Amino acid sequence: MASTRKVQFPALIGLDTVETFREYIITWFADVATTYLINRRLGRAVKNYVETLCREAEEYVAGLKKKNPEACRDVPVILTPDDDADYFDLCKAVEMICDYSRGKVETYPLQPAFSLEFTEYVRSFVPQVADRTLKRKVVGIESAIQGLAVIGAHISRSYRGKEWGYVFIDVPNPEVIDFRKLSGMVARVASSVNLNDGGKLSFLVGAASAVALVYGKTLNEVIGKSQLRLESIRLTKSGRKVFVKAFDVFELSNLARRIFRLGVASPVYGLISSYPPREKRTLRSFVERLSKAIVICELHNEYSEMYAIMRVIESKSFMKEVQSYENWAELVRDLMRVRVPL
Repeated sequence: MASTRKVQFPALIGLDTVETFREYIITWFADVATTYLINRRLGRAVKNYVETLCREAEEYVAGLKKKNPEACRDVPVILTPDDDADYFDLCKAVEMICDYSRGKVETYPLQPAFSLEFTEYVRSFVPQVADRTLKRKVVGIESAIQGLAVIGAHISRSYRGKEWGYVFIDVPNPEVIDFRKLSGMVARVASSVNLNDGGKLSFLVGAASAVALVYGKTLNEVIGKSQLRLESIRLTKSGRKVFVKAFDVFELSNLARRIFRLGVASPVYGLISSYPPREKRTLRSFVERLSKAIVICELHNEYSEMYAIMRVIESKSFMKEVQSYENWAELVRDLMRVRVPL
């Protein structure tokens, strides 16, 4: 028999109230999960699909456990000393979602790792609460949102180290493409560029190339005038506290269209998703120049930088360097098929 355990909080984040808390990290992660798992953006209507969410979440975590039996212990966010790690267990997250689908709705204190922006919320919207009151005693969260946020954090995490990075590709119609494939491709670009200290332009061009590859000829038709955004969160820890280092949003529609028209989506994605390490200075410089050239094409409809890239490719010394790194020789040769005006 379904049961409900609800602790009363001055503010509660649940499926009925997510619009009020949109764009906070907690709902951003939960939105990643619903988009990835059931091709639906987070909102009240998700209540109609919680049984499907349960099944898809079970399959997602089961797939992780096949590769790594200890996958559920892989905490997907940076925790503070005040966080309860049990709330961030992936298997527990699935249980929370599935229990909710069966009518077992529980509420918990919002954990510090998911409450990085709530100090101002509490001060502004819950003024009856004294400043010294802990946020987790003021803001609560329903079990389904907690579980979705944990899974969404795992899905969107692209790298971790001194800082942890998360990416989400916000498309207007996730249901008409293989969104999981696109999500994985963008995460791979983010991971590769960050691991090897690449530049932001390469990250954006690599992500836009993934978009062009997944949408293909339907890019203009499906996206139309809608915006297609790349969203990126970077978290870091100092002492006992976790901070949002950056929350960036980039519009990728026009850049993806340009890359598709140039006919270089596949080789550009291949090069950037295998971004060269520091010792490969010539190749790193090439990737950055190529990325800059593509951005200049889009911003100014200017192709001189692309012609310069073609001249580099024709250099015997450059191609000798290319031969020494992964499958770059084939990818670079594919770049010669670029479609630029003569």
